[in-house]
Amino acid sequence: MISVIVPVYNCGGFLQRCVRSLREQTYQDLQIILVDDGSTDDTPAMCDALAAEDGRITVLHRPNGGVSSARNAGLAAAKGEYVAFADADDYVNPDHMMNLYDVMQRHGCDVAIGSYLTESENKCSPPVSRLSKDGKTGTSGYNEVCYGHDSAVCELLAGGAVGGFVWNKLYRRELLEGASFRGDIKILEDLLFNFDVFQKVRTAVYSAYPSYHYIQRGQSAMHRGFGEEHRQMVRTAREVCQALAGESRELADAGKGLLATTILWVVDVMAEYGPYDKALVRAYRAEFRPLRKTYLRLGRVPLSYRASAIFFSMGYPVFKIAVNTVRKLKG
Repeated sequence: MISVIVPVYNCGGFLQRCVRSLREQTYQDLQIILVDDGSTDDTPAMCDALAAEDGRITVLHRPNGGVSSARNAGLAAAKGEYVAFADADDYVNPDHMMNLYDVMQRHGCDVAIGSYLTESENKCSPPVSRLSKDGKTGTSGYNEVCYGHDSAVCELLAGGAVGGFVWNKLYRRELLEGASFRGDIKILEDLLFNFDVFQKVRTAVYSAYPSYHYIQRGQSAMHRGFGEEHRQMVRTAREVCQALAGESRELADAGKGLLATTILWVVDVMAEYGPYDKALVRAYRAEFRPLRKTYLRLGRVPLSYRASAIFFSMGYPVFKIAVNTVRKLKG
Protein backbone atom coordinates (compact mmCIF):
# COMPACT_ATOMS: atom_id res chain seq x y z
CA MET A 1 0.00 0.00 0.00
CA ILE A 2 1.05 3.57 -0.74
CA SER A 3 0.08 6.23 1.80
CA VAL A 4 -0.41 9.60 0.08
CA ILE A 5 -0.21 12.58 2.44
CA VAL A 6 -2.06 15.73 1.36
CA PRO A 7 -1.84 18.83 3.62
CA VAL A 8 -4.98 20.90 3.14
CA TYR A 9 -5.62 24.53 4.04
CA ASN A 10 -8.39 26.74 2.59
CA CYS A 11 -8.17 25.17 -0.86
CA GLY A 12 -11.74 24.05 -1.47
CA GLY A 13 -11.61 25.29 -5.05
CA PHE A 14 -8.80 22.88 -5.91
CA LEU A 15 -9.22 19.96 -3.53
CA GLN A 16 -11.82 18.08 -5.59
CA ARG A 17 -9.52 17.93 -8.61
CA CYS A 18 -6.54 16.79 -6.53
CA VAL A 19 -8.44 14.03 -4.73
CA ARG A 20 -10.20 12.89 -7.90
CA SER A 21 -6.83 12.47 -9.62
CA LEU A 22 -5.66 10.33 -6.69
CA ARG A 23 -8.84 8.24 -6.56
CA GLU A 24 -8.53 7.51 -10.28
CA GLN A 25 -5.01 6.11 -10.01
CA THR A 26 -4.39 2.85 -11.83
CA TYR A 27 -2.47 1.84 -8.70
CA GLN A 28 -5.47 1.29 -6.44
CA ASP A 29 -3.92 0.15 -3.14
CA LEU A 30 -3.80 3.62 -1.62
CA GLN A 31 -4.35 5.31 1.71
CA ILE A 32 -5.18 8.95 0.96
CA ILE A 33 -4.59 11.08 4.07
CA LEU A 34 -6.15 14.55 3.97
CA VAL A 35 -4.72 16.67 6.78
CA ASP A 36 -7.03 19.65 7.30
CA ASP A 37 -4.72 22.23 8.87
CA GLY A 38 -7.33 24.40 10.58
CA SER A 39 -9.06 25.57 7.38
CA THR A 40 -11.56 28.41 7.80
CA ASP A 41 -13.55 27.93 4.57
CA ASP A 42 -15.64 24.96 3.41
CA THR A 43 -12.56 22.72 3.11
CA PRO A 44 -13.20 20.67 6.31
CA ALA A 45 -16.71 19.70 5.19
CA MET A 46 -15.42 18.90 1.72
CA CYS A 47 -12.76 16.60 3.19
CA ASP A 48 -15.38 14.73 5.20
CA ALA A 49 -17.65 14.39 2.16
CA LEU A 50 -14.80 12.98 0.08
CA ALA A 51 -13.96 10.47 2.83
CA ALA A 52 -17.61 9.34 2.89
CA GLU A 53 -17.36 8.54 -0.83
CA ASP A 54 -14.17 6.47 -0.67
CA GLY A 55 -13.02 4.25 2.18
CA ARG A 56 -9.39 4.76 1.20
CA ILE A 57 -9.56 8.39 2.37
CA THR A 58 -8.63 9.30 5.94
CA VAL A 59 -9.24 12.83 7.24
CA LEU A 60 -7.32 14.45 10.08
CA HIS A 61 -8.72 17.74 11.43
CA ARG A 62 -6.23 19.73 13.48
CA PRO A 63 -5.53 23.33 14.58
CA ASN A 64 -3.56 25.40 12.12
CA GLY A 65 0.15 24.72 12.50
CA GLY A 66 1.58 25.08 9.01
CA VAL A 67 2.40 22.66 6.21
CA SER A 68 5.31 21.03 8.05
CA SER A 69 3.26 20.04 11.10
CA ALA A 70 0.44 18.89 8.81
CA ARG A 71 2.80 16.60 6.92
CA ASN A 72 4.18 15.31 10.20
CA ALA A 73 0.65 14.43 11.31
CA GLY A 74 0.15 12.62 8.02
CA LEU A 75 3.36 10.65 8.51
CA ALA A 76 2.19 9.55 11.95
CA ALA A 77 -1.05 8.23 10.42
CA ALA A 78 0.54 6.56 7.39
CA LYS A 79 0.10 2.77 7.25
CA GLY A 80 1.53 1.99 3.82
CA GLU A 81 4.78 0.25 2.95
CA TYR A 82 5.44 3.28 0.74
CA VAL A 83 4.79 6.99 1.26
CA ALA A 84 4.09 9.76 -1.24
CA PHE A 85 3.03 13.39 -0.91
CA ALA A 86 0.80 15.72 -2.92
CA ASP A 87 -0.21 19.34 -2.47
CA ALA A 88 -3.94 20.01 -2.40
CA ASP A 89 -3.89 22.52 -5.27
CA ASP A 90 -1.93 20.17 -7.55
CA TYR A 91 -3.02 17.03 -9.39
CA VAL A 92 -1.48 13.95 -11.00
CA ASN A 93 -1.82 11.80 -14.09
CA PRO A 94 -3.78 8.53 -13.71
CA ASP A 95 -0.57 6.48 -13.76
CA HIS A 96 1.51 8.71 -11.50
CA MET A 97 1.74 6.23 -8.61
CA MET A 98 2.04 3.23 -10.91
CA ASN A 99 4.97 4.85 -12.70
CA LEU A 100 6.87 5.65 -9.50
CA TYR A 101 6.18 2.21 -8.02
CA ASP A 102 7.14 0.49 -11.28
CA VAL A 103 10.50 2.21 -11.72
CA MET A 104 11.34 1.70 -8.05
CA GLN A 105 10.68 -2.03 -8.26
CA ARG A 106 12.45 -2.56 -11.57
CA HIS A 107 15.61 -0.82 -10.37
CA GLY A 108 15.43 -1.97 -6.75
CA CYS A 109 15.79 1.56 -5.38
CA ASP A 110 14.84 3.22 -2.09
CA VAL A 111 13.33 6.36 -3.64
CA ALA A 112 11.63 6.93 -6.99
CA ILE A 113 11.62 10.48 -8.37
CA GLY A 114 9.27 11.69 -11.09
CA SER A 115 9.30 14.63 -13.42
CA TYR A 116 6.59 17.31 -13.28
CA LEU A 117 4.92 20.10 -15.22
CA THR A 118 4.74 23.64 -13.82
CA GLU A 119 1.45 25.32 -14.66
CA SER A 120 -0.56 28.38 -13.65
CA GLU A 121 -3.91 28.01 -11.95
CA ASN A 122 -5.59 29.45 -15.07
CA LYS A 123 -3.82 27.25 -17.61
CA CYS A 124 -3.59 23.55 -16.75
CA SER A 125 -2.78 20.62 -18.99
CA PRO A 126 -5.09 17.63 -19.30
CA PRO A 127 -3.88 14.62 -17.27
CA VAL A 128 -2.39 12.54 -20.08
CA SER A 129 -1.65 8.90 -19.24
CA ARG A 130 1.10 6.84 -20.79
CA LEU A 131 -0.55 3.51 -20.01
CA SER A 132 -0.24 0.85 -22.66
CA LYS A 133 -3.28 -1.06 -23.90
CA ASP A 134 -2.76 -3.88 -21.42
CA GLY A 135 -2.94 -1.42 -18.52
CA LYS A 136 0.74 -1.59 -17.65
CA THR A 137 3.04 1.40 -17.51
CA GLY A 138 5.23 1.82 -20.55
CA THR A 139 8.75 3.21 -20.37
CA SER A 140 9.65 3.92 -23.97
CA GLY A 141 10.54 7.49 -24.78
CA TYR A 142 11.29 8.57 -21.19
CA ASN A 143 14.76 8.45 -19.69
CA GLU A 144 15.38 6.74 -16.36
CA VAL A 145 18.53 7.48 -14.39
CA CYS A 146 19.80 5.58 -11.34
CA TYR A 147 21.92 7.25 -8.66
CA GLY A 148 24.10 5.85 -5.92
CA HIS A 149 24.05 7.48 -2.48
CA ASP A 150 26.53 10.30 -3.10
CA SER A 151 25.23 11.21 -6.55
CA ALA A 152 21.62 11.11 -5.27
CA VAL A 153 22.46 13.63 -2.53
CA CYS A 154 24.35 15.82 -5.01
CA GLU A 155 21.45 15.82 -7.46
CA LEU A 156 19.04 16.64 -4.65
CA LEU A 157 21.07 19.66 -3.57
CA ALA A 158 21.61 20.83 -7.15
CA GLY A 159 17.86 21.11 -7.74
CA GLY A 160 17.23 20.43 -11.40
CA ALA A 161 15.17 17.39 -12.33
CA VAL A 162 15.40 15.69 -8.93
CA GLY A 163 14.39 18.80 -6.99
CA GLY A 164 14.15 19.28 -3.26
CA PHE A 165 10.38 18.72 -3.26
CA VAL A 166 8.60 15.81 -1.57
CA TRP A 167 5.61 15.70 -3.92
CA ASN A 168 7.53 14.24 -6.89
CA LYS A 169 8.91 11.27 -4.94
CA LEU A 170 7.88 7.84 -3.66
CA TYR A 171 9.69 6.64 -0.53
CA ARG A 172 10.10 3.24 1.05
CA ARG A 173 8.46 3.63 4.45
CA GLU A 174 11.48 2.48 6.47
CA LEU A 175 13.49 5.45 5.15
CA LEU A 176 11.14 7.84 6.93
CA GLU A 177 11.39 6.31 10.40
CA GLY A 178 12.41 9.15 12.71
CA ALA A 179 12.23 11.76 9.93
CA SER A 180 10.10 14.87 10.33
CA PHE A 181 9.56 18.29 8.83
CA ARG A 182 10.84 21.28 10.79
CA GLY A 183 8.14 23.76 11.69
CA ASP A 184 10.56 26.67 12.11
CA ILE A 185 11.40 26.70 8.38
CA LYS A 186 8.92 28.14 5.86
CA ILE A 187 10.98 27.75 2.65
CA LEU A 188 13.24 24.81 1.77
CA GLU A 189 11.57 22.66 4.45
CA ASP A 190 11.14 20.00 1.74
CA LEU A 191 14.82 20.12 0.89
CA LEU A 192 15.95 19.77 4.50
CA PHE A 193 13.57 16.85 5.05
CA ASN A 194 14.87 15.14 1.91
CA PHE A 195 18.47 15.82 2.90
CA ASP A 196 17.91 13.95 6.16
CA VAL A 197 16.09 11.09 4.40
CA PHE A 198 18.67 10.78 1.62
CA GLN A 199 21.37 10.06 4.18
CA LYS A 200 19.81 6.57 4.35
CA VAL A 201 19.33 6.14 0.60
CA ARG A 202 21.51 3.54 -1.08
CA THR A 203 20.11 4.09 -4.57
CA ALA A 204 17.48 6.33 -6.14
CA VAL A 205 15.92 6.35 -9.59
CA TYR A 206 14.63 9.31 -11.63
CA SER A 207 11.94 8.96 -14.30
CA ALA A 208 11.63 11.77 -16.85
CA TYR A 209 7.92 11.03 -17.33
CA PRO A 210 6.11 14.23 -16.16
CA SER A 211 3.11 12.82 -14.28
CA TYR A 212 2.75 15.48 -11.54
CA HIS A 213 1.13 18.87 -12.25
CA TYR A 214 2.56 21.58 -9.99
CA ILE A 215 0.28 24.62 -9.89
CA GLN A 216 1.67 28.07 -9.18
CA ARG A 217 -0.99 30.14 -7.49
CA GLY A 218 -0.68 33.90 -7.06
CA GLN A 219 2.48 35.27 -5.52
CA SER A 220 4.30 32.78 -3.33
CA ALA A 221 6.51 33.67 -0.36
CA MET A 222 9.50 33.00 -2.58
CA HIS A 223 8.51 35.83 -4.93
CA ARG A 224 7.51 38.60 -2.55
CA GLY A 225 9.69 41.33 -1.12
CA PHE A 226 12.91 40.19 0.52
CA GLY A 227 12.30 39.23 4.14
CA GLU A 228 12.93 36.81 6.97
CA GLU A 229 11.93 33.79 4.87
CA HIS A 230 14.81 34.49 2.53
CA ARG A 231 17.31 34.95 5.35
CA GLN A 232 16.10 31.59 6.65
CA MET A 233 16.76 30.04 3.24
CA VAL A 234 20.42 31.02 3.51
CA ARG A 235 20.62 29.72 7.08
CA THR A 236 19.14 26.40 5.96
CA ALA A 237 21.57 26.08 3.06
CA ARG A 238 24.43 27.00 5.41
CA GLU A 239 23.32 24.25 7.80
CA VAL A 240 23.44 21.65 5.00
CA CYS A 241 26.81 22.95 3.79
CA GLN A 242 28.29 22.64 7.26
CA ALA A 243 26.86 19.13 7.68
CA LEU A 244 28.70 18.01 4.53
CA ALA A 245 31.99 19.77 5.26
CA GLY A 246 33.63 16.58 6.55
CA GLU A 247 32.28 14.27 3.82
CA SER A 248 33.81 13.35 0.46
CA ARG A 249 34.89 16.16 -1.83
CA GLU A 250 31.90 15.53 -4.09
CA LEU A 251 29.43 15.90 -1.21
CA ALA A 252 31.27 18.83 0.37
CA ASP A 253 31.28 20.64 -2.97
CA ALA A 254 27.57 19.92 -3.41
CA GLY A 255 26.91 21.59 -0.05
CA LYS A 256 28.95 24.61 -1.12
CA GLY A 257 27.02 24.69 -4.37
CA LEU A 258 23.69 24.74 -2.54
CA LEU A 259 24.82 27.62 -0.33
CA ALA A 260 26.17 29.60 -3.28
CA THR A 261 23.01 29.08 -5.34
CA THR A 262 20.81 30.08 -2.40
CA ILE A 263 22.77 33.29 -1.82
CA LEU A 264 22.49 34.19 -5.50
CA TRP A 265 18.79 33.43 -5.51
CA VAL A 266 17.87 35.49 -2.45
CA VAL A 267 19.99 38.44 -3.57
CA ASP A 268 18.17 38.23 -6.91
CA VAL A 269 14.88 38.48 -4.98
CA MET A 270 16.23 41.57 -3.25
CA ALA A 271 17.28 43.07 -6.58
CA GLU A 272 13.83 42.52 -8.10
CA TYR A 273 11.47 43.21 -5.21
CA GLY A 274 13.55 45.07 -2.59
CA PRO A 275 14.13 46.27 0.02
CA TYR A 276 17.89 46.62 -0.37
CA ASP A 277 19.93 45.75 2.73
CA LYS A 278 23.48 46.99 2.17
CA ALA A 279 25.00 45.35 5.26
CA LEU A 280 23.42 41.99 4.47
CA VAL A 281 24.56 42.07 0.84
CA ARG A 282 28.07 42.83 2.03
CA ALA A 283 27.92 39.84 4.38
CA TYR A 284 26.55 37.56 1.64
CA ARG A 285 29.28 38.65 -0.76
CA ALA A 286 31.92 37.88 1.86
CA GLU A 287 30.37 34.44 2.39
CA PHE A 288 30.08 33.83 -1.35
CA ARG A 289 33.67 34.81 -2.20
CA PRO A 290 35.40 31.60 -1.00
CA LEU A 291 32.65 29.50 -2.64
CA ARG A 292 32.97 31.08 -6.08
CA LYS A 293 35.84 29.00 -7.45
CA THR A 294 34.22 25.70 -6.45
CA TYR A 295 30.84 26.88 -7.71
CA LEU A 296 32.05 27.77 -11.17
CA ARG A 297 33.61 24.36 -11.74
CA LEU A 298 30.58 22.35 -10.61
CA GLY A 299 29.12 20.56 -13.60
CA ARG A 300 25.55 20.67 -12.26
CA VAL A 301 25.42 24.50 -12.11
CA PRO A 302 23.35 26.01 -14.98
CA LEU A 303 25.04 28.58 -17.22
CA SER A 304 22.68 31.32 -16.01
CA TYR A 305 23.83 30.83 -12.41
CA ARG A 306 27.47 30.79 -13.46
CA ALA A 307 26.92 34.19 -15.07
CA SER A 308 25.12 35.42 -11.93
CA ALA A 309 28.08 34.28 -9.82
CA ILE A 310 30.47 36.33 -11.93
CA PHE A 311 28.26 39.42 -11.82
CA PHE A 312 27.76 39.11 -8.06
CA SER A 313 31.51 38.91 -7.57
CA MET A 314 31.79 42.24 -9.42
CA GLY A 315 29.49 43.95 -6.93
CA TYR A 316 25.78 44.28 -6.18
CA PRO A 317 25.15 47.23 -8.58
CA VAL A 318 26.57 45.24 -11.50
CA PHE A 319 24.64 42.15 -10.41
CA LYS A 320 21.35 44.06 -10.18
CA ILE A 321 21.75 45.66 -13.60
CA ALA A 322 22.69 42.35 -15.20
CA VAL A 323 19.87 40.23 -13.75
CA ASN A 324 17.22 42.89 -14.33
CA THR A 325 18.39 43.31 -17.94
CA VAL A 326 18.13 39.56 -18.52
CA ARG A 327 14.70 39.55 -16.89
CA LYS A 328 13.46 42.29 -19.23
CA LEU A 329 14.84 40.49 -22.28
CA LYS A 330 13.00 37.34 -21.26
CA GLY A 331 9.81 39.34 -20.80
